[in-house]
Amino acid sequence: MNLARRFAGCLVGGLLGDAIGAPVEAESRGYIRKAFRSVDDILALEKVEEMFGAYWTVGRYTDDTQMTECVARWLLHDGASDGCKLLARFSEAFRPARRYGSGTALILQAFEDHRDEWRSLATLMFPDGSYGNGSAMRSGPIGCRFYNDPPALFAACRLSSLTTHSHPLAIQGATLMAAAVAALVRSQTPLDIDRFLQGLELVLKRLARTGPEPTQYRQALEHISDGLKAAHEPARLADLLGTGIDAKESVPMALYCFLSSPQAFEPVIEQAVFLGGDTDTIASMAGSFSGALLGETALPQRWLARLCDEDITPASMGLIAHQLAELCGQGKSSG
Repeated sequence: MNLARRFAGCLVGGLLGDAIGAPVEAESRGYIRKAFRSVDDILALEKVEEMFGAYWTVGRYTDDTQMTECVARWLLHDGASDGCKLLARFSEAFRPARRYGSGTALILQAFEDHRDEWRSLATLMFPDGSYGNGSAMRSGPIGCRFYNDPPALFAACRLSSLTTHSHPLAIQGATLMAAAVAALVRSQTPLDIDRFLQGLELVLKRLARTGPEPTQYRQALEHISDGLKAAHEPARLADLLGTGIDAKESVPMALYCFLSSPQAFEPVIEQAVFLGGDTDTIASMAGSFSGALLGETALPQRWLARLCDEDITPASMGLIAHQLAELCGQGKSSG
């Protein structure tokens, strides 16, 4: 498969998962299953009520996509070597209505007046740094750009994460996310799941050599392996892996949603969205995984047609994906 199409599958798949999961973000699994039969039922709505009486337009993306695009442009234009430039991109693109987390919002609001202190902003709200999934959710482009360069991937993930999420669990989650995307870009179909999981175990071993032992991610990979062998549905694994905003929950959960249906995009998103919890981010990461393996042609057109934002679109994300592929020197080569 053309490498650029895999990159586009990853970036646009992430956008699509984000927009589909957003209308039911933070809702319970029971409520979502009671209210909707399928993703198409969710996308049939025009808007949903949010807290405090506001409304969310169905088909819009959240901060997941906004920050992912910033990372992609950072990779294209800034070379992934300057964290201050990435934080500047985040700050310029910041729109509170995109549902930014409170910790990230505080950092981005403070950045303009504290550019020289950007390295310390990540601990403004959390003294030990946030271990949320905010840096993992945006690391798909890093997996694409450095799909065949593990040292560069590890370094870029660490620097990207340190700008807003400096806790080791966040850095580990972001690296695992990007490394999974990189492995899927390199993989053939059908996916060799055992080999894929073995590769992720090697990623954790490498992380352990340069930082704290990634115990919680090791345990999560064991749960994933056992669950796949037993053919458990993602909903059954949700109680073990979790569906919250912590990177240690949502990254493994997104992986399981993808690995439960690696052959098709639609069931991956269906399963992620109907878990409840942090649905937009889990579906976005799961969509990135599926798209990286299957390519952009696997994304359903009827779902893409429901996206309603005009600034970041499937076409604009697809263009960035092709530019990343060209930067790799393989815009037209086999993936």
